[in-house]
Amino acid sequence: MKKMRAILVDALAVTAAFTLTSAAHAAVSDCKSIADPMQRLACYDRAANATSPGKPAAANPARGAVVLNTVPDKPLVKALSPVQPGPRFWLEVEGGIYGFSRNQPVVAATAPPASTGPIPVPTAPGFIGLTSISTVTNPLATGAPADFGGAGSYRMGYWLNPERTVAVEGSAFFVQGSSRFDLSGSPTTVRTTNFINTTPDVFVGLYDDATTTTVSGAIRDQLYGADVNGRMKAPYLGSLPNFELLAGMRYVGLDEKLSASVNSVLTRTYQPALGLPQPTDFSNSFSSFDTFRIRNNFVGPQIGFTAEQHWGQIWLANESKLAVGAMIEQVSVSGSTAFSLAPTKTIALAGIPIVVAGTGAATTGSTGSPLAFGLFGQGNRNKTVFAVVPSGNIKAGYDINDTLSLTLAYNYLYMSSVGRVGDQIASPTDIKQSGFFAQGVTAGVKAKF
Repeated sequence: MKKMRAILVDALAVTAAFTLTSAAHAAVSDCKSIADPMQRLACYDRAANATSPGKPAAANPARGAVVLNTVPDKPLVKALSPVQPGPRFWLEVEGGIYGFSRNQPVVAATAPPASTGPIPVPTAPGFIGLTSISTVTNPLATGAPADFGGAGSYRMGYWLNPERTVAVEGSAFFVQGSSRFDLSGSPTTVRTTNFINTTPDVFVGLYDDATTTTVSGAIRDQLYGADVNGRMKAPYLGSLPNFELLAGMRYVGLDEKLSASVNSVLTRTYQPALGLPQPTDFSNSFSSFDTFRIRNNFVGPQIGFTAEQHWGQIWLANESKLAVGAMIEQVSVSGSTAFSLAPTKTIALAGIPIVVAGTGAATTGSTGSPLAFGLFGQGNRNKTVFAVVPSGNIKAGYDINDTLSLTLAYNYLYMSSVGRVGDQIASPTDIKQSGFFAQGVTAGVKAKF
């Protein structure tokens, strides 16, 4: 009985739907014959709502019948949401400590001056010539450049479009380290003994020249630079939704300066066995303040990328850059020297002219030429070489809110070809090249506005 009732209900529903639909179609046909436009439009409206106002006619859903004359409640295509407003400027400020690759100690001399002889003496017939033999005690060393330095960096950027896909960015950094040295308790002595050859195997000592030098001073290392880049968001790379390409220009400078206070005393002492009339010995003194400086300036284009991954308020980012270009290098030596020269005179010993102590007051004065740290005379010089400069950082951050973050970063920079101050003092005619590596840890704050 129940089954018969259900079949009857379904049949009545289908019949009703068919009847309503047929009536609606008949009504639409009747509307075409109405001449007045407004009345014809009202007829069409009544025919469209003939089934049931607001709801479509349908078979019993429980029986799986197809819904007839359905009208979707919502549009099939959803309009794109407008770009959400947000910060387009960002500013980062960081500070920390950097370490430099070690440079050899600044050494002015590691070996005694070359010995000479025999040098003929035309005015001394019967003698083969003069011969000198030199030795160095405690070669002059002026310390080593700094290994560590304090650092600061700044970065600022701006998204050029509201979608934040294209931006310009600039950054600058500065690192300075210094070291001091005082070798006054360990003087360097250069001793030259002069002989006359009476026969090839017989040498008669004439006099000894001893130059004693003490030095103290400081070395300053400065590493600094700046760059400007354009940044553009790239398609997603794996699981990194924030991946950007960058291209721009980079400048890096490395400036090392050695300032030294140098005091030298030259003493000439004659052999007593020569029987020369006294006094014969004398001393000259020199006091100078010298500056030895080398500047390295790199400029060239660079490319790179940045990648960033977020986990809630914590994020991790990597930035890698590669620049190629010219390294412009300049060595400069400057300073002044004050001197005191004892009076001297020249006498002949068996036809050999020799300089001995004279009478009168010492001659004092000053000159703009430095002693070049007591042993080497050097001049200014320049050089330009090709260099490659890779750099980058790995940075961890914590977002305090939508506009402020705390950061902790490891930073690195390498220059393939530079001049270091420790290499140049022993290379007086050229600028010797070496690599330079700096790395540091910095902490900072990032703000968006």
